[in-house]
Amino acid sequence: MNKAVVLDTVKKLGSLKDIDISILVKKNGDIIASAGHDVFISLETFGIMSATIFGAANTANEHLDKENPDRIVIRSKDGDTVIKGVDNDYILVIRSKKTKNFKKILRNMDKAIDHLRENMGA
Repeated sequence: MNKAVVLDTVKKLGSLKDIDISILVKKNGDIIASAGHDVFISLETFGIMSATIFGAANTANEHLDKENPDRIVIRSKDGDTVIKGVDNDYILVIRSKKTKNFKKILRNMDKAIDHLRENMGA
């Protein structure tokens, strides 16, 4: 894993105007890298809860004999949280502001994940 590239990718995503925070998390909840505008968040709690949500969705789908979710979107009136797997060990999580550019945010997240996969050996 090229840590400089990973951090740069997460920072670039987190610097977009409609994204409050971008976090690369191990599936056990450990924070690998984070960036963004929201300094009032407990990263540790956010990482653990995101990993828990992702794991629960995967477990539920396994019990239903369905494929793992591609992404999980948690919508709220003031923005959205998106959780997406990078590989077998990592997830990327973003928290966005309420915006009409949500599809653009998803495209940027997908590009970041592709870049991470290329540089993490996934």
